[in-house]
Parts: sequence; structure tokens; C-alpha cells
Amino acid sequence: MVNKQSARYKKFVLGAASAALVAAAVAPVVSAKEFNDVKADHTHKPAIDALSDAGVISGYQDGTFKPGKTLTRSDVVKLMGKWLVSEGYKIPADYKTNMRFTDLTAKSNDELLQYAAVVKDNGVFNGNNGRLMAADNITRENMAVVLVRAFDKLHNMDLVAYVEAQDFDKDVIDRAKAKEEARPAIDVLDFFDITNPAAPAFNPKNTTTRGQFATFLHKTINTDFSAVTAPEGNKDKVAVEAAAKQVKDGAVTVSRGEYATDANKLAAVQTYVKGLVKEEGVTTKATAGKTAGEYVVTLTKGEEKVEKTIAVTFEFAADDRFVTEVNALNATQVEVKFSVAVDKNDIAGKVSIQGVQFTSQSLSEDGKVLTLTASAPINVSNATVVVEAVKTKADTKVKTDKYVSTITYKDVVAPTITSVEAKTSGSLATRLTVKASEPLKTGTGLVKVNGAYVSADFAGTDTATISGLSLETGKTHTIELINIEDLAGNKTVSTSANFTVNVDATVPAVTLTAKGEKEILITFSKSMDVKSVKDALVSGTVKDEALNAVKTGSVTEVEGSNDTQFLIPVTATTIFADKASRTYTVVLTDTIKDKLGNKLTATTQKVTLSKDTVKPAATGYKVIKDNNGKVTAIEVNFSEGLRAAGKGKTVAPTIVDENGVAVTNFLGGLTADAVTAGDQKVVYTAKTPATVSGKFAFSFAKELVSDQAETANKSDAFNYTIDFGKAETATTFELTSAEATENVITVTFPEAVKGGAVANSATDLANYTLAGKPLPTGTEITLDTAQKVATITLPVESIEKTDQAVVFTAANIQSTSGKSLKTYTGTVAVEDNVAPVLESAKVLNDTTIELTYSENVVLTDGQDNVFEVGDDFVITNGTVALDLKAGELKAKKVSGFENKLTISIEKAGETATALDLTKAIKVKTIKPATANVEDIQGNTQKVGVEVNVAK
Repeated sequence: MVNKQSARYKKFVLGAASAALVAAAVAPVVSAKEFNDVKADHTHKPAIDALSDAGVISGYQDGTFKPGKTLTRSDVVKLMGKWLVSEGYKIPADYKTNMRFTDLTAKSNDELLQYAAVVKDNGVFNGNNGRLMAADNITRENMAVVLVRAFDKLHNMDLVAYVEAQDFDKDVIDRAKAKEEARPAIDVLDFFDITNPAAPAFNPKNTTTRGQFATFLHKTINTDFSAVTAPEGNKDKVAVEAAAKQVKDGAVTVSRGEYATDANKLAAVQTYVKGLVKEEGVTTKATAGKTAGEYVVTLTKGEEKVEKTIAVTFEFAADDRFVTEVNALNATQVEVKFSVAVDKNDIAGKVSIQGVQFTSQSLSEDGKVLTLTASAPINVSNATVVVEAVKTKADTKVKTDKYVSTITYKDVVAPTITSVEAKTSGSLATRLTVKASEPLKTGTGLVKVNGAYVSADFAGTDTATISGLSLETGKTHTIELINIEDLAGNKTVSTSANFTVNVDATVPAVTLTAKGEKEILITFSKSMDVKSVKDALVSGTVKDEALNAVKTGSVTEVEGSNDTQFLIPVTATTIFADKASRTYTVVLTDTIKDKLGNKLTATTQKVTLSKDTVKPAATGYKVIKDNNGKVTAIEVNFSEGLRAAGKGKTVAPTIVDENGVAVTNFLGGLTADAVTAGDQKVVYTAKTPATVSGKFAFSFAKELVSDQAETANKSDAFNYTIDFGKAETATTFELTSAEATENVITVTFPEAVKGGAVANSATDLANYTLAGKPLPTGTEITLDTAQKVATITLPVESIEKTDQAVVFTAANIQSTSGKSLKTYTGTVAVEDNVAPVLESAKVLNDTTIELTYSENVVLTDGQDNVFEVGDDFVITNGTVALDLKAGELKAKKVSGFENKLTISIEKAGETATALDLTKAIKVKTIKPATANVEDIQGNTQKVGVEVNVAK
């Protein structure tokens, strides 16, 4: 075993290359060895002094070194890049056109782009999932990786392979806390005592300070690596075997478009595997294994090859919102599965199956499974299934894709028992609940418990509760169902199950939340005795801020909550007269109990109700036809209950046909039916029902309906294009690509498409999405004269973050010949075009003001980190704008705060103009001849912003 404490250091002369390296990272302004914040006993003083003596590092103008200041990832990229360039590595010619990291653009800092290309191309700095994350601080584990990679690259050695071959005492005790990739690099620093043997905790997740970096760099430069040689044996074999170790099981995100087909999954696995392998020159290929979810990865370099099998699970991308499958569960139930959680308030009437009438529906707790119940047994062949777009739970402004398919189903499976539950708070259970695999016909079948016949009725459902029992705890009991029949007529002669009694003596817990502006939702941890809850929560148990009784209505159970949730309606007419919210106290007594008799601990809880300011929004429409196929009415659904309106009081929509011609007498005229308070729909009845074909654009006026809020909110204007014809089997056309440059998306169609204010227009914003959302307000779309190229210009201040691969979709567009566009999904690059905004300012002294921005900012034109910004700001003192000459207003970044800078009034050779702190001070941004204040993407600060300066 190697003794690490043997002498390993050999003092090398600091060359020009090393000087360039350190100066880039730790040399802000002036050189000085005796820094006033680096005392004699400071841990990093030896390294700081040595590097200062060599003229490598310097400090700040105030005489400090700031050893505790953290380094960012961009600092390290520039550092390593300059070092490699000084050693003869070239800056790639395409550094500004080929982004090495997805969060950089051509407008990023030019120096950062150059060195980002150098370090990425040479494997020194690989980023995080393709991103540089320039403003983030670098961790100690990442610093170790970068240092070891850099020295390997520069000196053509493999420090990791060398150290792995050594048997030595490891000092680092928290190596396991580091990510797997970093552990070998930490071993290198440990083996060569570049880490501190006296402080065995490496703290891999901590950030790296200037002082720590100086010590690590000083030790690394002065370490004797002469014993390091290339690993013995075939280097290709070593690389392939090392790569195989890097390939491991994992989860893979499957992108939108092909909806997780085998080819789509395989491509995603290939990308995943490629990202795992860090060995240079090793190629990877993934193929499907014999078992579902397993993939065989072949790793190759030269003549060497290794195969490894891994297990992969699949997830949907965050912006994928679609139906994954529709299945019939039994004779009367259908299940619709979504890739994301959907809004439970937007599921009504969204699913239709040809020849099937649904009577009810319920959504799972996770919001991803919708179960529908039909009025009669399902028996269909190639029936059309349509799931309309449904709002997502995470963002009700975003919907799932419309789903169309076919289904063939007939229930031929006989029912069985799926579960039995019996509970007690004592020693005997008096009842049980039995659940069948599907709903059973009313009045069919017999039930035995422990061999004795008992009375039970499933009443057309899959569940029955049996009372009047005496079931002991600690024993096994048996239930048997005899001659039961499901709704499709499938019979089971006998099915049985064993069960035990569960003892539950736990006191129920309770929480209160607001539901809407005038309802209190009470949620219990267990199913409750409904009568005890209603008897306890009578009017007067809710108190206002002064503990006066608040008028409330009858408590009701929440449907589908299994008696765990209840609603208390506040019936007082006016509660928000002069307030935006009210805090109420609810008195909960120990008379409330669960179904087993466990009593609630008496308590009081507060709940805050907030004034409803959300407008009712249209969620969809439904065309109502009679038995002859004639359209009799149009039903428009809304997101919440509406205020009452008399017949004809709700304005009818304006209608335009697919040629853009206004239709003034559609179906003889549409008249709105009366709206009953609480309705979530408006029905327009046709005066002359008729068969309708083709597509029509319906435009509904602003303030069409109002909600039931104390102060009514009125709806915005909205539009629907309704297709009254049968599903077309006509030919379609496809897009092959859509490209974006500087936030202008160019969509090229293979043939002329419709444009203008008509249905299925390529210039209709509603027919596109970006990142799963509607195009930003203010987007302009134009067609060329041939009507084959749509130019989509995104407005200024609409893209908050640069992204090289934003999901872009185009749909619902038709060619001039009547062909329909097959929904297109691809990716485009967008660039941050949101300007940094001056948010606040404060006085530091009578010549200096500190400015705070809405995002990180950079100064783009200056010397020695001092920037002239007289063209960027106007300072008003009292009522007078200061008359500052060129060069008299200068700016600096604020150390440690990327979104702050200071502006100072300076005059060379004379006293600076001083601010009169007794008077009001304002700072206003103005349009400069040359921009000096920008964000990292190159967006100039927003002009015309004026803020008051705090003193």
C-alpha cells in the first residue's frame, strides 16, 4: 500500500500559461501581495502569497482579495479556456454559430462563447444536461473534475486511471456524497494530497471560493506528476470498459409527436446512453432487449466492443399533453388515460363513443385517469372515439391534444370479488364492504359471510355494504357471492375471498381550505360519520374576525370523497364590501366522529376566503342534433357556475362561413335559452333546425356571461370554429420543418394554404403553439404572395429564456384546395428578448447610487471594470436633471450580486458633483448611442423606466 504522506511535491516554475490560467480566474483589478483581508493565519494565505509573488493573481482596488467570494461556472469556463489557448489550442471558427451549450446564443458574451467552445470541444467542461448555467456557482466536486480533466488534456496523461491502479489510504471520508462522475477526480486530489489531509471532509456539494481555488490550483501546479504513465494494456479496451461502467439503468423522457412508439423510445434511449458515456472516441448503439423495458447497449472503440443490458423506464416530456389510451373496463365503464393531470372542472362531455351514451364520470386523484359509466352495456365494433381537448390541472390555459380513434368491445368476462374491508375501533366489526370487479345487476345473487346468508344489494354498482355482523378481530373470515351477474349478463356461480378485521382507533385529523370565494372545504383524514359532521357544523359555528357568528348554509358532502370532505357555504350576501379577503374561525367539536366512532379532538381552525376576480372562460362547445341529424342547438360550456340570465338576454354570436362570408340567419336565427344560476353552459336554440355541413367561425362578444362572484366577473370575447360535417377522409399534407432565426419562425408549406380571417387559416394565431402555450399576444403572421410560407414574428418582450429546442406545433390549417394539415410537432430555437428592467435604487453616499434590476446584467464597454454610462441614465435631483459631461457618470458591478450595479458621479482632477440628499432623487433609463447595460443575452436595459431613489 502506498503511503500518501511521502513527499510528492516538486516545485515547478510558474510559466506564462499557468499565469494566464490563474489571472483569468482570480485577477480582478490591481496587484498586491499584502491583502488587508488575508491575515497571517488565514488558511489560504500561503497559496495566495505564492501566486501573488509570481505576479499571477491580484486583488481589488480597496486592497482586498475577497478569499470567501464564490466562483461561477462562467468564471471557470473562461479560466480553463484561456489556459488551453495559451497552450496552443485554437478557438473554433464556429464558436458563434454553433452553440456548445443550449443556454448560450450568438448574443451571449463573446469571450464566454469563445472559451465555452474551447473547453467543450476538448472535454474539459461538459455542462449540465447540455446547459452551461453560467451564472451558477461551481461546486467543489465539479471543480475537481474540471481540474483533473484540464491537467490530463494539457499533459496527455490519465490521472484517474493511474490513481485507480494504486492501493492507498484514502483520507476523504465523504467521497460517497459526491456524484459518481466526480468521485475518481476527488480520489486524484486525495492521492496527491491536493486536498487537505487534516480536513478529511471534502464537502463535494459546497461552492468553491477564490481562496479555496487559489490553494487547489497552487497545489496542482506544484504537484509532481512525473510518475504518472499511461495505463498498461490496450487503451481502446480500457476506454470501452470504463464507458460500460458509466452506462446504467435510468428513466428516459419520451418526446411529443410519435407518442412513445418503439422507434421513438429507442431514439430516446440512444440519446440517454450517449449522454452517459464520457470516454473519448467510444461509440454507442442501443437495441431493444428480449424483455420489455430492457435495452442492449453496444460500446465500441477500434476493435474493442462491450455489450451491456440496462433497464429503462419512460416518462412523458413536461409539455406533452395527450390521451395515452382509451379502454373499456367492463360492460358499462370506459377508462381514458392522460399523460398529464387534467382539470376536473373541464371533463364534462369531453368523451364520446359512437353508439354509447354516458351517464356519469369521475376523475382519479392524480388527475390522469377518467372513468365513464354508460347507461347500457357496451357492444361496439370499430366505433369512433373522440376525446376533446381538456384543460390541464397545472395550467388551465393549456389543453391536451384532441384524440380520435376507434374501439371494438363486448364484455364476456364474468365478475369476481376484488376486495373486502371490515374495520372496528374495538374488538368486533359490525359491517363490511365488498367490492366486485365490475357493477352487478340489481337484485341478482346471494351472499354468505362465514357460511351464513346475509342481506346485500349492489344496486347496479360494484360495491355493497353489509351490516348487522359480529366479526371478531384476530380471526380469518370468509365471504362468498353466489349466482351474481354483471350488467352484460355474464354470470358467476360462486366466488369467495378470505379477510380479517382491521382495528382502527386513530383520532381523525382535519384541515380547512377555501373553495371559491364563499365556501369552506373541510377535509378529514378518514371517512366520517356524515350525520355527526352535519349536526356539528350548523350556522353559527363559523366566526368572523371579531368572533361574531357568520351566516352559513347546510353542510354537504363532496361527491367522490368517500365522506372525507365537506363544504360549508357562506350565505351572507356581502362579505368583501371593503376587503379583498376574510379570515374566519371554524369551531370543530368532539361530537364529530368517523364511521367507527373515533371522535375528533375539539379544536378551532382559521381559513381565509379571497375575493373572486377570475373571469368565467369558455371551455368548449357541443352541437345538439335531433334523430334526423338536424342541428337544434349549440351549447357553450364555461369554467364555472354562471349568474342567472333570462331567455334571449345572452347575445347570440356572429357567424362567418369558411369563405369568410358573414351568415346573418344561421338556422333561422339562434336564441339563447334562460340561464339558471349556477349553470355552466349557455344553450343557443335554433329557430329553424336543419342539417348543416361545413365549417363556421363563431365569435362570442365580450361580457357575454357573468359568474356568481359577489362582484360579478364578466367573460372575455372568444371564438370557436365548428365543423358540422362528417369526419373527412380527404388527403392531408404535412410539414417537414419549421425554422426560427432571431425569434422569427418561418413555416414552409408544400402547397398554398388559406390565409386571412377564415377558418383553418395559416395566419390564425390559434392554430399554433410554442412551448405548449398559445403564441404570445402581439405575434404577427404573414403569408408570402404564393401563400406557401408563413412568417411568424414573435413580439419584443415575449421570450423570457433562450432555448435551442422549444416545442412548436401547427394544426387546424387547410390548403386552398381543401386538404388538411396533419398536426406538425417540431422544435425551434428562440432567444431571450426580454430587456432587464430597473426595479429600484438606493443612495450609498452623495455621489453613488446602487441600482437593482429584474435579472442579471452585464456592462459591455469599459476599461478596468469601470464603465461610462452617461448615455444610459439621467439623474434628477429635486426638480433639476444633473448636467453631467462625458465620462462623469461611471458604473461598476456589485460584487456578489449579478443583478446590481452602482453608478457614481466622478470628475477627473476636481471634486465630483454631489447629490443633495435633502431633495428627492430619481434615476431614469434613456436610450444610449451605444448600449452599456445589457442582460447576458445582449438585451439592452428597458428605456424610459424611472425609479425613486431610496435614501
